[in-house]
Amino acid sequence: MTSFGMKWLGWMLAATLMVAPVAAQAQTEAVYDAGRFTFENGGEIAAMKVGYVTWGTLDANKSNAILLVPGTSGGRHAYDSHIGPGKTFDTDKYFVIGADPIGGGTSSSPKDGLGPNFPSYTIRDMVRAQHEMVTKGLGITRLRAVGGGSMGSFQTVEWGIHFPDAMAGLIMIVPAARSDHHFAAIVDAFEAMITLDPKYQGGRYSENPVEGIRRAALIYFPWTASDEYLINLSEAEYEAGKKAAGDAWVKVWDANSMLSRYRASRNFDASVPFGGDMMKALGQIKAPALMLPSMTDRTIPGYLTRELYRGIRSQVTYAEIPSIRGHSAGGAPAGTPEYAYVSEKIRGFLTGLPK
Repeated sequence: MTSFGMKWLGWMLAATLMVAPVAAQAQTEAVYDAGRFTFENGGEIAAMKVGYVTWGTLDANKSNAILLVPGTSGGRHAYDSHIGPGKTFDTDKYFVIGADPIGGGTSSSPKDGLGPNFPSYTIRDMVRAQHEMVTKGLGITRLRAVGGGSMGSFQTVEWGIHFPDAMAGLIMIVPAARSDHHFAAIVDAFEAMITLDPKYQGGRYSENPVEGIRRAALIYFPWTASDEYLINLSEAEYEAGKKAAGDAWVKVWDANSMLSRYRASRNFDASVPFGGDMMKALGQIKAPALMLPSMTDRTIPGYLTRELYRGIRSQVTYAEIPSIRGHSAGGAPAGTPEYAYVSEKIRGFLTGLPK
């Protein structure tokens, strides 16, 4: 296998799917019980769990905390490679919190027992639960920053809209303020693949339908890179990449949990509480924002990122990641130019935030 191919396989496992935890770096793993939780679209559960992990030390004023929220396939350890002494999120300076959104990891999810009866949830539900964990669980009233990539940027947008005074800055990587029919078509296709697996049984399975999940990964993974990137792969590398994508999803995801998570991303639209007026929604954001889109992104088309940029009225730093990795440029592994670029921009943004 060429060095290009080996790097690509590492990217598929560690960046695109964000499922490679480095727990040894973690200081504290915890779960906050938010109690009874009512969902935006209806339904409730008696005890909402919000899983998280922290690194570093919270200062006396509780003013150095950074909340990181993952992409759709990711969890609380999605940004481990950027966290540590001297790294992007320097734990000698910051108290870093990695959160599990509703539906996965150690947060409440369908796999806890409700299966397909778990309430349909939204990105706003995720953020409301995270806000309670941060404020009531950790006693932090103002974060240094909230940030994340892909669905993490969706959550970051909602933090900025609904809790505009809760942070000094927002970090949005491969971002948008809504999904569109382009992404919906991708999700609908791989949802059909999973639900067609005979083992799925309408979501009431006794054995995780792993073959359906593996085939769903085949539909999704080409969209996370550009044609220019994929064409550099040999046939063997391409086949190995497809297998790696499926293996990663099967390792982490229960089918119902995965489907509910991707539906939340598929249906995301920050303008809904504002009668569909996106500019009014984004006009609620007060905090300075860093936007790091990928110049070759096919998962989140450029027009959606530009819509987000136009709508934010606070100070915005906009810098395209120079890469042919497509959507996955925002989560490229350590040692790549993309990783270095993202790290440099985030470090500068955090340093320049008002105290």
